[in-house]
Amino acid sequence: MRKNLTRHERLKKRKEINRLFQIAKRVKCSGLKLLYIENHYPVNRIAVCTAKGFKMAVARNREKRICREAYRLLKNEIKPGYDLVVVIYPGAYMFIERFQQLQSLLKRAGLVK
Repeated sequence: MRKNLTRHERLKKRKEINRLFQIAKRVKCSGLKLLYIENHYPVNRIAVCTAKGFKMAVARNREKRICREAYRLLKNEIKPGYDLVVVIYPGAYMFIERFQQLQSLLKRAGLVK
């Protein structure tokens, strides 16, 4: 499996993202929330969004980049066939902390192979 994040692996349509917010299962820890639902496709699709509370766009975009990178490194360990939304909450977290948060959420959700 390739390690990069292709366009087929991203959730972009508002309708699909809203559906996840309405009916998806949720797992939460301090700093992140994971919403997931089965999609019956051979790949996982992901969307990363931020909660209210980020003051500047620079901080908001940096946190989204960090979270996408953490997912990219973990995606080979995740079971295929899920739509995922990661909601990021503000805080003074470094990359390794975000990586560990995402990894623990995926394990708690039972999405790790």
